[in-house]
Amino acid sequence: MTGPDVRHVGRCILTRGKRVWDFARSHSDQIDAHWNLRVASNPSFFNGRIYMLADYRITGDTLAGELMEVEFKQFLYWKENGFPDKAVFDVFGSGLIRSSEGAVLLGRQRSGNLNEGWVYLPGGFIDPRDADADGRVDIRASVLREVQEETGLGPDQLTVRNGFLVTTIGQQVSIAVDLISKEDAPSLHARVRRALVDGSDFELDDVVTVTSAEEVAKLKVPAYAETLLSHVLGACS
Repeated sequence: MTGPDVRHVGRCILTRGKRVWDFARSHSDQIDAHWNLRVASNPSFFNGRIYMLADYRITGDTLAGELMEVEFKQFLYWKENGFPDKAVFDVFGSGLIRSSEGAVLLGRQRSGNLNEGWVYLPGGFIDPRDADADGRVDIRASVLREVQEETGLGPDQLTVRNGFLVTTIGQQVSIAVDLISKEDAPSLHARVRRALVDGSDFELDDVVTVTSAEEVAKLKVPAYAETLLSHVLGACS
């Protein structure tokens, strides 16, 4: 287990490898049984392909990692049974969306999704769409795509800061991109909420803006988000 830890890196080099997940292969019967139960309770689940971290290191100003392609049902079994294989990590992109005065925009995930009811930074899994022909992943582009899909905020509405904020806690690795809006917190909040009301395909059903770690502590947020936001908002206060 690693973390909790938050650090800024200038470069993020993620490359799809050829590893096969031995844990998933040796637990295939349990994975299938677990998946059948989960789909019965939530038919909206889809067994797509996602990437996990098979290995990574942070050296100086660079995060370098080898990605491993797995099925969502394999990941779900691993996550919901306490991360039994400690050699791999749940890796995902996060959009750290800030208003012009520094408030952070968070979203609450809609019912029917994996993290329903939780408040978190818009973002999500890294998947094969994010890899180029050589297997390299542009995590910044992945985060911007996820942010637009979840909030309606496009790249033309956000200024992208250089580098990445990497949060490690247990078996989770969040790679956050700092995104700054020209709008103040009330205007940004209202814009995204209007988009959620007008659209039917968003994963979020509401948004909230926070300006302090104390406000974050009152919300149902995952541990990685609380760790990152305490670091960011604490540094700003």
